[in-house]
Amino acid sequence: MMIDGHVPHLMHRSQAGRYEKLYSRLTGNYRHIGNLLSEPRTRLIHAHFLQDGASILPLAARRGIPLVVTAHGYDATVTVREHARRTEGLWYLALKPFLQRYVHGVICVSQWIKQCLLEAGYPEEKLRVIPLGIDTASLPHPPSTERRRGTLFVGRLVEKKGVNYLLDAWAQLPARARSEPLTIIGDGPLMPTLVEQARHLDIKPTFLGARSRTEVFAAMASHRIFAMPSIRAANGDSEGLPIVLMEAQGMGMAIVAFDDGPMREAIKPGLSGLLARSRSVEDFADHLRTLLLAPDLCEDFGKAGREHVASRFDLRHRVAALEDYYDEILATTGARS
Repeated sequence: MMIDGHVPHLMHRSQAGRYEKLYSRLTGNYRHIGNLLSEPRTRLIHAHFLQDGASILPLAARRGIPLVVTAHGYDATVTVREHARRTEGLWYLALKPFLQRYVHGVICVSQWIKQCLLEAGYPEEKLRVIPLGIDTASLPHPPSTERRRGTLFVGRLVEKKGVNYLLDAWAQLPARARSEPLTIIGDGPLMPTLVEQARHLDIKPTFLGARSRTEVFAAMASHRIFAMPSIRAANGDSEGLPIVLMEAQGMGMAIVAFDDGPMREAIKPGLSGLLARSRSVEDFADHLRTLLLAPDLCEDFGKAGREHVASRFDLRHRVAALEDYYDEILATTGARS
């Protein structure tokens, strides 16, 4: 959560127990931030994720402070049943009608998230698409394609990341393409299942587990292709706008992804990457084969990807758009100055 768009705060004290959290939700009394909200400079609350928006809603309403919430992905796309599995989700479901009525604005990180919220009953006039961004100036300059090989995946090993489709696609490649390295960075509950799947398919991807940010960028610099086989999981969980996809393009990698969720917004199809039909192993394998055997095309895609990220997802532009939105909310609400 952010107060006045600048100071980050946790919803609950780190030592807070179950009953204190319940009391705070029911009363809107968050003792560790209550004094801060009483200061004249506190003009707006920005909560990240819909569940946090619901939690802070009673306090924002009681103090008469405008509330803005960012919907990122899981919070906007999962099913009611999935929300109900967690305390925060149950609270969100209970307060959702009030949140929809009181919130002054909901920032959607992609058009895809906006569409999901429209289907969930949020009023369109309260939805604003402001994509996430990355600091493009801080990215390492990528080496030329000639010094890079193979395909990289980075992400948590869970259903929505679709790594099982990537392994099936890799097994369909001709021997020449399959001789290139396939590296999988990330950990998660599906790791044992995916390792066994690779053994059964007689392919040899390198599973590196979780790695530091520095190691991830080093891997991006040594691979040509970034694979993003994300899908919408059975519980509704979907990508919102993957930061890692911006970073991969910023590192000059060609992208192969499923045409699912926000992917058409995250890349430039046919220019910075190729989109396969959702869950089509055959399409995904075809696109991998095309790029693995065409380093010049990867070079062109990489250059287009860097330009795309710099023009659309540069952090400075995204922060400026966010601050403009704050000003717009404050101007229309007559918030205290």
